[in-house]
Amino acid sequence: MSAVKVCILCKQSFDSDQSLDLPEQQAGLLLAKQEYQDAGDLCANCLASRGRLAMMYKTECFD
Repeated sequence: MSAVKVCILCKQSFDSDQSLDLPEQQAGLLLAKQEYQDAGDLCANCLASRGRLAMMYKTECFD
């Protein structure tokens, strides 16, 4: 059963069981778990945005 949540950043509803297959989504999820402790609270789009920015500007996270 999927759980519908509201993203803490963009305030849009999202399915928390949605698969995160894109590399930028995976990078965002890694940061959500390790650095921001907000995994499960962000939609796939916000995770992807965070991941893209981190891959460009915070490359030490992905050594």
